[in-house]
Amino acid sequence: MFRDKKVLGIDIGSQNIKLALIKQGSQPELMAWAMVPTPINCVQDGMILNNQALAEEIKKVIKEHKLTAQKAAVNLNASSIVVRELRLPALEDKEIKPAVRFGLSQSFPDIIQTHSLAFKIYNRTSESLEGITTLCPRKIIEDYQELAEKADISLKYLDVNANSLAKAYKSFVDFPQTGNSALLVDIRTNMSQVNVLQEGKIILSRNVTGGLASVDSLVEKYFNMAPEEIAAARLNGYQNLSLGREEIDACIRIGYAFLEDLIRQTLEFCSYNKVKEGINSISLCGSGSVFPGLESYFSAIFNLPVHLAQAKHVSPEASEQFYILLPAIGAALRED
Repeated sequence: MFRDKKVLGIDIGSQNIKLALIKQGSQPELMAWAMVPTPINCVQDGMILNNQALAEEIKKVIKEHKLTAQKAAVNLNASSIVVRELRLPALEDKEIKPAVRFGLSQSFPDIIQTHSLAFKIYNRTSESLEGITTLCPRKIIEDYQELAEKADISLKYLDVNANSLAKAYKSFVDFPQTGNSALLVDIRTNMSQVNVLQEGKIILSRNVTGGLASVDSLVEKYFNMAPEEIAAARLNGYQNLSLGREEIDACIRIGYAFLEDLIRQTLEFCSYNKVKEGINSISLCGSGSVFPGLESYFSAIFNLPVHLAQAKHVSPEASEQFYILLPAIGAALRED
């Protein structure tokens, strides 16, 4: 274990770079954070397009906000990352990886040639193994490793978005209880992700194209607003727009249709295959999660409590941005 308990978590989206300085421990602490715009044309669907510009921006932010730590961890989020359930008969440790590789090759031919494999075992009995496995393009991993070098960051590890969210949720939002299951929905600019958490563990993760940009496009057309006006309205959660209830519901119904479908499919899948007790609640995070009325709309549609993910023990200032910082916070959290 490294002596310095501070780890800097970094999440790089197409619109914003989020950084969270976390002090490890039985009760992790968010010590400091920052969020700045991502340089234009630097990131697209998790792929780095301009390593040098990103590195310079990250170094600048770390210096200006005093986000110094001996180690850093980076969150990876891309549609090309695959997260799947792992079920195997009882095997020796040395037999697990070859078995996982073989199983994945049946569903995704040749993917082992282009992606790196990682897996985590949740439950082990005399008869079976259960867990989660991830596949990430090697090109993404190599690009982020190069980014860390250029930004003078000592990279401790990389983690995928689904697992980062699960760690942050477990430590800062809702400590898992026996039988407790929830959906954690991350709504970003151009992609959204629905994750199933069972007792704090990620057991299912699905991506869908569409996010905040879909809603921005609707609002832009309805109000005839310029892109910079839309950006300003978004920062205020669209609260300054004079929207009636019917107009709000129409924007949500059309702008979030892609996500509503994925959530419904996930809930149906869980009810028949994964979660015997059913899903207890839905938590929203990401920049596209604060559209007015979204929580109540989804709650009525799915007949479940729906709320914006909020931390129980962070400063008031950090609390206001917590739903966006979640992946950066989770990336920094160490797993035993």
